[in-house]
Amino acid sequence: MPLERVHGINPFRATGVSGDRVSQEFAGEEPSGNSLGRVVMLVGNFIDGDSRVQKQARSAAAAGWQTFLVGRSPSGQREEYPLGQATVIRAAEVMTATRYRSSHPRRGLSGVIAYRSREVSKVKHRRQRMRQENSAIERMRLGRQLESGSINPVVAAALRSDFAVRAVATRGLGYWVAARKQAFDRNVARSKADPNSGLRLLLARIGGDSPAWDAQPRLVDFEDSFGPLIDELEPDIIHANDADTLGVAARALIRARAKGRDVKLIYDAHEFFPGEIRHGDASWHVVMAGEERRYLPLVDGVCAAADRIAAAMADCYHLSTVPTVVNNMPERSTLVGTVDATSGVRGDLKLDPDVPLIVHAGMVAPVRGLDTIVRALADPALSHAHFAMLVGSRQGYVADLVRLAESLGCGERLHLLDYVPVQELTAYLATATVGVEPFLHTPHQELTVTTKFWSYLNARLPIVVSDVKAMSAIVAEMGNGEVFAAGDAQSAAEALRKVFDDRKRYTHAYEATGSDATQFTWETQVERMLALYQAVNHVKP
Repeated sequence: MPLERVHGINPFRATGVSGDRVSQEFAGEEPSGNSLGRVVMLVGNFIDGDSRVQKQARSAAAAGWQTFLVGRSPSGQREEYPLGQATVIRAAEVMTATRYRSSHPRRGLSGVIAYRSREVSKVKHRRQRMRQENSAIERMRLGRQLESGSINPVVAAALRSDFAVRAVATRGLGYWVAARKQAFDRNVARSKADPNSGLRLLLARIGGDSPAWDAQPRLVDFEDSFGPLIDELEPDIIHANDADTLGVAARALIRARAKGRDVKLIYDAHEFFPGEIRHGDASWHVVMAGEERRYLPLVDGVCAAADRIAAAMADCYHLSTVPTVVNNMPERSTLVGTVDATSGVRGDLKLDPDVPLIVHAGMVAPVRGLDTIVRALADPALSHAHFAMLVGSRQGYVADLVRLAESLGCGERLHLLDYVPVQELTAYLATATVGVEPFLHTPHQELTVTTKFWSYLNARLPIVVSDVKAMSAIVAEMGNGEVFAAGDAQSAAEALRKVFDDRKRYTHAYEATGSDATQFTWETQVERMLALYQAVNHVKP
């Protein structure tokens, strides 16, 4: 691919590009000689489990870039370790803004009498208990003084009257303290269910720094955690993954250029935020889309995680060039050869080779539509089928799915398995009968192709997907699976039954590709990212 055809460079301004394309493929962990420059990659998670950023860092380092992958530290302390030839730095996470909002929940009209913060609520409640107990202590002291004869009975009577008045006042104050604490507790519960009020969401939609930071305090925490570290590393390229790191990267860029350093910024969009929906936080996609609108004019290159996301971004933000598409596909080393039919996921479940086994290996959330597959499992036509989900937790929505399966009488055929290392995932899945992606219809999910979709494909599994645009189009073109109506359990059951009845019809699509089986691997994608690095590093401001 000639360099002048690389998409994603300077989307808001036309700029000439010079230099040769970086053509090296990711090959093990061997660096390719002198450093091409220093890259700092940012991601707003703990890095563990994020196969995309890990592969990016390893690949960039193997191609000759001095690479630092910066994320959050689960321990709260700075951590460093090698990842191939790259260096991972998990920053000591500063959570001041997030903790402040957690301890200062929104009030609303019904909670206006509540204490303003968790600290005040605790202190006031504790002081009230101390006050009540001290009243009891005073009465005990008076009783002992009367017993010993060290106090005049007349004085004692006056003191008892005073104690009685104060007891009434203390009891009344106790009711008030309790009411305010209960109101605070209600505010906390309401904020956990929906952290942002309607007014805060409206202000976030209008835009501006303070509304965005109030709605998503992690943006302030990321600045405190990552900003000084970027300055310390003095990168030539800052690669910001997702919009929650974009503002941090842009401000680091401004600081570096103020010091005379010519730093470039690449933005990597994993999601289409104008169409994203985050369960329980209506402000998330609003604020992240606002971050993109504000900082995209500063970037030198844009990546996207799927073709349709790239096209939607170009249209939404009026970009002059379509972002470079870098799909998160499995590495070539994980491709499946011959596998034992009783190994992998099937072996762990101790299922015979002829038992139909449905597998799902991605994130488990309501919007992913997995309840559709559970309901389909209860269909009489699939009474012999089993469904395995690889999960990181057995709580929350996963527990809801287990209860649903039990209520439908198919609980013994729903299996929960732990995640497996990404380098082992493709081979692990290969002994299943079919992989599923039952997404519901949302603007973002219409556009995305999941990482696990490519894992199913490289495991040479038939794939059953809902009729979301991007993934259903690939399945329809390849003929390697079936498409069903999103959210429709009967439609899903029919699609799965078709695969069970004639599985070879769908796996024939992989046999037809033959020697071209490596076309859906990371090595074909990383060339685009490396070419973008080389291109922006030669762009003249």
